Amino acid sequence: MQFYEVLSGVYDIVFPRDDETLHFLRKGLRPGSKVLDMACGTGNYSIPLAAEGHKVDGIDLDGAMIQLAKAKGKDVAIRFVQGDMTKIKEIFAGEQYDLIFCIGNSIVHLDNKETIERLIKDAYAMLSDDGKLVLQIINYDRIIKYHIDSLPTIDRKDKGVTFIRKYSYKEQEEKVDFHTELVIRENGEEKRYQNAIPLIALKSKEMTEMLEKAGFRKIEIYGGFEEEEYTEQSYATVVKATK
Repeated sequence: MQFYEVLSGVYDIVFPRDDETLHFLRKGLRPGSKVLDMACGTGNYSIPLAAEGHKVDGIDLDGAMIQLAKAKGKDVAIRFVQGDMTKIKEIFAGEQYDLIFCIGNSIVHLDNKETIERLIKDAYAMLSDDGKLVLQIINYDRIIKYHIDSLPTIDRKDKGVTFIRKYSYKEQEEKVDFHTELVIRENGEEKRYQNAIPLIALKSKEMTEMLEKAGFRKIEIYGGFEEEEYTEQSYATVVKATK
């Protein structure tokens, strides 16, 4: 079984919904706002937003994630689409959103910085006036400056799931090799699934420049979803950009 197929089955155990993140996303939304969740996973944030009355679309490249999201969101009005988020202008042609977000370190899975920049421009074009784009990634300024080679292990002992994450920075390529190991313990048996994927080491200044170039008039940067001050030592880079 492929790594991401296994991960999709325990995704909500490894990455449960965070209330502070949901509060950050809903902040400032008017009733009945239109929302697009890029790399939506199993819908942990798009489903509650739809349940609150917002008109929500979600897109993810992984078919298993989308099927789980559809099952979880069967009682709310929401549209989930399996597809490539770099094609949102075609997939959601004619739509205009009040909020577009891509969290969970997802945007750095794209092929290169040029692709990220094009996606940001597409998102800008699909936002309503005063609409907001929210992006969240690991703080790669910290990863690079302090030679961070791993992220905290996620250990859900009561559920028999452990997720190990290691980083290896490649300076010439400006990418990070992301090595993951998923350990699942069930019925006294332990199974291990490994994966490696290159991620773009996108720095905060680069992201800000892309947003400015796209035309965003206000860019706020935080070190997390509790709106703490961003520094080079922040664990995350969270950006809210207003059109």
